[in-house]
Amino acid sequence: MSNITDKRLALAFALLTGVTLLSWWLGAGQAILNAGITLAVVLMAAVKVRVIVWEFMELRHAPARIQRGADIYLGTITGLLLLVYFIGARLQL
Repeated sequence: MSNITDKRLALAFALLTGVTLLSWWLGAGQAILNAGITLAVVLMAAVKVRVIVWEFMELRHAPARIQRGADIYLGTITGLLLLVYFIGARLQL
């Protein structure tokens, strides 16, 4: 691997580690998660998935249609997760 690729992967790994620690910190010690924390953790998970797919699965070298499709798919799944969470939280009241 080239030096640039090594630096890029190291930066991606550092970002993933930081986001993981931040999401752990937000959720640690919370008996009941509120909607803001849940929203933040799900969005951070989506960012982590995108970084993994683009950097470690090398989607950044794929054709533009596949890149857009992957981003649309990730956005749809993230939106559906949040929709189910917020509808479920509303029905419990």
